[in-house]
Amino acid sequence: MNTKRTTAKTAAPTTTAAVLTLALLGTVFSTPAAAAPRQGDFTATGVKIHESYSTTSLARGHGNPGDGYTWMGGQANAEAVPCPDGSVKDHWTYVHNNRTGVEGYVSDCFIREY
Repeated sequence: MNTKRTTAKTAAPTTTAAVLTLALLGTVFSTPAAAAPRQGDFTATGVKIHESYSTTSLARGHGNPGDGYTWMGGQANAEAVPCPDGSVKDHWTYVHNNRTGVEGYVSDCFIREY
């Protein structure tokens, strides 16, 4: 007499662990870590933080050495500004003054990145 054998197919105990491990690794390696925003400080006392990238725009506030700033963006090819060291820069950076909370544009002549 012919008897059909049926076997129960069960997952190996390591299958669940392997799937879980792959899922976790996929999460870890597929999501890039967010880069920290660039930081820096003001290089002179009373640096004007402007509404726009121009020395004639209204000043929202001032930055001083030790205040620190967080980089929020930049604008190239704007008004050229003569720097204290004799160079001329036409790049302005949109910053957040870490001490006062004021945000605005500052000529790159008066800031430095850490």
